[in-house]
Amino acid sequence: MDGLRYFLIPVMTLAGVIGFMLGGSYVWLGAATFPVLMTLDILLPADHKMRAQGTALLGDFAMYLQLPCMILLVWAFARSVATAINPITGADNSSWQLAGSLLSLGWLSAVPTLPVAHELMHRRHWFPRYVAKCLSAFYGDPNRDIAHIVTHHVHLDTAKDSDTPRRGQTIYSFVFQATWGSYKDTWEKSAEILRKLGHASLGWRNPVWLMPLLSGSIIVFVGLTAGLGATLTAVAAMVMAKMFVEGFNYFQHYGLIRVEGAPIELHHAWNHLGAIVRPIGAEITNHINHHLDGHIPFYALKPEPQAPQMPSLFLCFATGLIPPVWFRFIAQPRLKDWDERFATPGERKLADEANAHAGWPRWLASAR
Repeated sequence: MDGLRYFLIPVMTLAGVIGFMLGGSYVWLGAATFPVLMTLDILLPADHKMRAQGTALLGDFAMYLQLPCMILLVWAFARSVATAINPITGADNSSWQLAGSLLSLGWLSAVPTLPVAHELMHRRHWFPRYVAKCLSAFYGDPNRDIAHIVTHHVHLDTAKDSDTPRRGQTIYSFVFQATWGSYKDTWEKSAEILRKLGHASLGWRNPVWLMPLLSGSIIVFVGLTAGLGATLTAVAAMVMAKMFVEGFNYFQHYGLIRVEGAPIELHHAWNHLGAIVRPIGAEITNHINHHLDGHIPFYALKPEPQAPQMPSLFLCFATGLIPPVWFRFIAQPRLKDWDERFATPGERKLADEANAHAGWPRWLASAR
């Protein structure tokens, strides 16, 4: 069962494929996995167990299935949208079907695709890392691995990390910060490496060309298969997927602080140990254990219930869409506890300044 649980990843994607194949209102099937999984993740008890030895083979098989499942999903999407928007067919509820197709493709291109891409980009062999780039192309960021590994894993919880939201920052501004930061860091790091090797910054060796090549090929395929309307829908779904990706990223380090250059410790990431989000997130929600050693495979990550915890990641996402609710009932109470129980003296000083800048209560100043 420890290995089989990761097949929730391709099963989610195949639910979207089946919905697109059936057409009509069934195209909402992929998007419907969100409220179902959210309800289960909130209601089921937290999962603090280590995965059994021998999980690797089944777990890895589930990971590698995601790429062919996503290719199948895009094909089924193009077929479905072509039917929905073609006036010759006389399809009913085409706007309803188009909206469901957009939401289902956008959602499934982000989750569970991102966690699989994240897992594989940390592997040492070229093949899983290239599969990660192909998967990341479905949400328009095939070079995400560069900024993630070179910048985020080095500078997490500091001002240099665009993947760390500031206290008081909303999910809506963060998705633009993280998106711009990912593209910017990829360009700067790639150009820097090429210059040191004596190559042209914009030459064919620059991985930035993978974005129009890989992400563009998805859009071109949809266009050739189903026409302009499907192409525009696919582009919108890719943008939506990128927003979903950064939206969930928002909750991994929200408001956390680390003194630049200080070692990464157990309290420098939020952990979400829900029974559902762990397998569909490929254990990315055992987040601090991953940051302590980025090369540990997902099935060997150790849950850290004594480290800083957040409630269900789905619940965080739902409340994060309403910033006053997120700030008042989840972010501020959790960060107050983090400041008082986990932060170092240097981090407490920075945290008090961050609270003042955000216009939040200064609980550390009042405790002196």
